[in-house]
Amino acid sequence: MIRDIHIINGHQHWDGFAEGKLTGHFIDTITEVLKEANVSYTLTAIDDGYDLDYEVKRLLECDIIILQFPMYWMGLPWLAKKYIDEVFMHGHAKIYRSDGRDVAGGLYGSGGLLTNKYMLSITANAPLAAFSDKNQFFHGLGVDDAFIAIHNSFKFVGATPLPTFIANDIFKNPTIAEDNQRLRDMIKDLLK
Repeated sequence: MIRDIHIINGHQHWDGFAEGKLTGHFIDTITEVLKEANVSYTLTAIDDGYDLDYEVKRLLECDIIILQFPMYWMGLPWLAKKYIDEVFMHGHAKIYRSDGRDVAGGLYGSGGLLTNKYMLSITANAPLAAFSDKNQFFHGLGVDDAFIAIHNSFKFVGATPLPTFIANDIFKNPTIAEDNQRLRDMIKDLLK
C-alpha cells in the first residue's frame, strides 16, 4: 500500500518564457489526488533550493518519487539535473553503495540501495509524434528512451520505474484538460 510520496518540482524559472504555471498545475493535480486518498506527501521545488540531508532522507523514506519537470533542450532543466547530481552524490552509502562491481559478479549499475519506485511527469512543447514517428526529431525512440539518462540515474540508485506521464504540444496544440484527467487517472492507478 502506498503511504508516502515525495514530489520534486523540477521546474526552473525563466522570466517571460517559463513561469512554471503548467508544472504547478500538474503538481496541484497530483497533490489533490493524494489528499483525496489520504496519502502523505512532501514537495521540494528545486527553484527554491533544498537541503541535501533532507532530500536523501525523503528518498529513503518514501514509497514513490515523482519528478515533475518541463523538457528544456531535450532533457531536464539544469537545476533539476544539479539536484540529481548533488542529492544522489550526497546519498552515497545510503541510496547506493557503489557502481555495483564491488561484489563478485556484480554488474555496473547494480549497487543501488533504494527499493522504492519513481515516476517521471513531463511537459513538452514537442508533439507526441516527435517521439514516436521514426521520421521525426527523436527518430521513433519514444518518450522513455528519449529520457533514458534520467531513468538510468534512478535505476543506478535502485528505484524502479512507473509509467511516465507526458503532456505534449503544450504551446502549439495544448490539451490541458485531457492531460490533467490522464494524470489524475495515472496517479489513482499508482495508489491501488
